[in-house]
Amino acid sequence: MIPLKTVLIKGRNRQDARKKMLSYYFSHRDQFECTMKDFVKRCSVDPSGRVILYKE
Repeated sequence: MIPLKTVLIKGRNRQDARKKMLSYYFSHRDQFECTMKDFVKRCSVDPSGRVILYKE
């Protein structure tokens, strides 16, 4: 079984976390074989909105 890649993106607030998530996607989009919509579907947000977890 291949281990899943997880990326933890933390921000100062909800907007900063979202901005960092988009920045991460655009800087690594050649590695992802998916659209931005599919990338966002794989992300989960904690209740505070400051932490976003991407699971591949």
